[in-house]
Amino acid sequence: MAAKSFNKTIKDIKTLKIQGSSKVRKEAVAALRKSVSKSRAKTLPAFRREVQRHCLALLKTRPTEPETRTAIRIILKAASLHSRNLQEVKENTIQTIKQYEANRKKAMEKIALYGSRLIEKGDTIMTHCHSHTVEEILKKAKKKIKMVYCTETRPRFQGRITAANLAKAGIPVTLIVDSAADKYMHPVDKIFIGCDAVLSNGEIVNKIGTTHIAHAAKKHHNPFFVCTSSHCFDPATYFGFEEEIEERDIEEVWKNPPKKVKIKNPGFDIVDAFYIHAIISEIGVFDPENFALEMYHKLELGTRQEPFLGLIDMLKKKR
Repeated sequence: MAAKSFNKTIKDIKTLKIQGSSKVRKEAVAALRKSVSKSRAKTLPAFRREVQRHCLALLKTRPTEPETRTAIRIILKAASLHSRNLQEVKENTIQTIKQYEANRKKAMEKIALYGSRLIEKGDTIMTHCHSHTVEEILKKAKKKIKMVYCTETRPRFQGRITAANLAKAGIPVTLIVDSAADKYMHPVDKIFIGCDAVLSNGEIVNKIGTTHIAHAAKKHHNPFFVCTSSHCFDPATYFGFEEEIEERDIEEVWKNPPKKVKIKNPGFDIVDAFYIHAIISEIGVFDPENFALEMYHKLELGTRQEPFLGLIDMLKKKR
């Protein structure tokens, strides 16, 4: 049963049934916790191999998920505890997972608080795709919001999820097609979008179409806010690792296209730091360059290269 549950999580992440960086991380960590708890490994080496195998399987699900990679790095470290006692390492791993998720819950509460403070009475907001983090901010500030414009977010229409959830929460919401973002930018006061990855230069990776909205926001002089956990920052990009832009199944765009029609379906694009007003995370609100600098110091990247290299090797192997 444990293996069946784990494999279902893998499938659900790959097919976007589970989507959004914080949700993917949460479900991936929950799957690891269950697999560790139900592990039948008889020896410590066998247990560690099992944890590594499951971590690698989760790494393979989506290429652009630094938040999940951060969680996996922390869990792998717990499973590598210097001990010869299987039960001790197993309990340490489970306790680390529990504490990690408790910390992430507190982090989300901080992000919602910091983000909601930036919304003023009567503001009209625009958002793209579906971000649990953005949803939490908007729900926190719902009494101040006049309207939220949600893009439908082709080709999987994740924007519909956002629109439905906001409407259910009692927030006025209007759904628009992606290409109408510029047309409706004039009545908008601020843009709040989620983020799948923050790179070492302050650029961000998010759902395809985000760059178009960022350009329109700059044209209309509207602040473009990125709402994300600090764990979406990818330290590996400091050491030359390039964030992969996932190319998804063409059937998401056109199930039965004519034979001579070629289709491209990138899942993400990269937004230049120039277009980003600020990044909102649990560590505070920073412009993109200073956010990257803050993470550089926080993670001591000038002296702590080794903890990230092993994971980089695993990522290269999976490609």
